[in-house]
Amino acid sequence: MGGKKQNKVKEDQIDQKASTAKELKIVATQVITKDKVIQNQKLMSLLYLISQLGMVHERTLQIVVSELKNKGIDLGYQFNQLGNDPYSPALKNDIVALLYTGLAEAEPRYRKIRVTGDGKEVLEKAEIQKSFQESLSKVLNEIKNKASLTDAEIDFELRKANKLSGKKPRS
Repeated sequence: MGGKKQNKVKEDQIDQKASTAKELKIVATQVITKDKVIQNQKLMSLLYLISQLGMVHERTLQIVVSELKNKGIDLGYQFNQLGNDPYSPALKNDIVALLYTGLAEAEPRYRKIRVTGDGKEVLEKAEIQKSFQESLSKVLNEIKNKASLTDAEIDFELRKANKLSGKKPRS
């Protein structure tokens, strides 16, 4: 009978742990809307950049924005090195905001980001700073070549990974 009492004590301890593990935590987060994106000059500049690049991988976009910063066109992102590539968590959040609001979309096969029809309409109506547009056009051809090479490398890595895993790319 002594063994049964120990089991009962252990069950009580487990019940206490289980009840504390089931606490509900509510965290308030700010919802991003299309109107908030349109009013945010930084996000509109990013959307304009994506429209100028065409379809681009997120990693390539991180590299391009970092490269632009090095050339004096600062979109306001701080970068850290992640492996061999620059990475900005704030830029990642802004990309997600553009995707969430439907102004940009991720192409399903290779997950390249592109501007949607809604995004193009918003850009036509938006007042993107002329100084940004002019300075971007001056360095964009040089950066586009680097971006194309990076995108090609990423596409190759994805195909290779999919081939090794036996998966077909999403279509």
